[in-house]
Amino acid sequence: MVSITAKTISRILIVCILLVSLQTFVLLSKQLSQERSQHSEETVDDNANNNKPTSKLFTPGEFRAGRIENYINLPLKYNPDRDKIVLELMEQPVPEPAETLLHKAPTPPSGNAILGLASYPSFKDGWFKLVGSLRTNGYEGHIIVGVHPEIPQNEREYLDKMGVTYYAVETTNCSAALLRGAAQTSNHVRAKCSRGLENLKLEWGRYEMARRWLGACDTCTGWSMVIDTRDIFFQKDPFASLGDAHNAREELMFVEEVAQYTNTLPDKSRAVDIGASWRYKTHTIPCYGHALVAPKKIIDRPILCSGTVIGNRSGIHRFLSVLVNEFHHSNEQIECMSPHTTDQWTMNYLYYRGDFGFPRRTKTLPWGTGPVLTVGKPCATERVKEGTKKAEHVHSLKDMMVFDGNGLILNPHEGKDSPTYVAPTLHQWDRCHKWIHPWFRQHKNLFSREDEVDWVREN
Repeated sequence: MVSITAKTISRILIVCILLVSLQTFVLLSKQLSQERSQHSEETVDDNANNNKPTSKLFTPGEFRAGRIENYINLPLKYNPDRDKIVLELMEQPVPEPAETLLHKAPTPPSGNAILGLASYPSFKDGWFKLVGSLRTNGYEGHIIVGVHPEIPQNEREYLDKMGVTYYAVETTNCSAALLRGAAQTSNHVRAKCSRGLENLKLEWGRYEMARRWLGACDTCTGWSMVIDTRDIFFQKDPFASLGDAHNAREELMFVEEVAQYTNTLPDKSRAVDIGASWRYKTHTIPCYGHALVAPKKIIDRPILCSGTVIGNRSGIHRFLSVLVNEFHHSNEQIECMSPHTTDQWTMNYLYYRGDFGFPRRTKTLPWGTGPVLTVGKPCATERVKEGTKKAEHVHSLKDMMVFDGNGLILNPHEGKDSPTYVAPTLHQWDRCHKWIHPWFRQHKNLFSREDEVDWVREN
């Protein structure tokens, strides 16, 4: 009897042990599965209140179905440790501007800010297109720009009347370290630096200037846009549709160029996705390597524009901190220096790798929607010439442009009730010069303001 009881007890103990082990395995598997879904390197877990699918990173189908609010274009990776690195970069002290402050405008009614480098020896018509269009169309925020040290007096007077803060940017030779192995280029912004920032080519240094100018502006507390200045024009206040910058869910927004999923024409040559772009691959793979660039993984993703980046104060500071830090690292390796790499393609690489961090607070804006319409690719493209079958560059195309009854340029994917139906910002309009210069002459009322703005006159 005793031996039978012992055997029975032994068997019961074995069964119990097996049951406990099985339960432990199930619990551990469930916990591991939860951790992987939260911290996966391949997907991003969105907020519980958001209906966007967590298993997908890119949803052009949602956009094509008219559900723009559900559209996402997320980085390939999300690593929570990257958020910590980004925060550390943001917490580093921002130096004072290296440039001489020539004029500080009175504090405007709005805390929004437009920042850019426009250090041309003469830029009078450009000032009308840039500053005049902003002030004519209701923008009452900061305009902070870098100008030529010997800017003509009449241009200074105009900027003063328009409430513009401007710094003198003195061009100089770059440090010797930047010249070693550098490719020859006639592009001024990729060949020269500015005094005080001799370790960054002008193309890159302008982002450090913007970072410092924003840091020095205590009243720049709303939305900001870091811009190219030569080829930008405003039909409306660019921030009017964005709401309160302090309560924004997405604090950093990148503007997409026209991609295949936003292309309004059947001709696929009129749009380029980033993974298929030879420019992207040429300017990133020699620096980062094919495995990290991984163009096939983003073969159908949109190109992001580096000349119109929008964010609230925290978002733009995050963008500038990460990008400038990458530029400094790029200067440590010949293959990564300017002009081997350029601002736009480096920025795109960082975005799709998830290096700007905080994907839940970041978004990309589909072409043909929102505050900015980039018209460069719609106006200029490569086409195969009939007869010779050779590719030729064509510009000033107009077949993707949409106009209202007053001749204003529209966002092709916005409805009439949208606050951005009329595209607030037109970027890269110089690619459209044959038709847009006559358009400017017909719409001088959009940018020809020369009288002093009210809040400047009152100070």
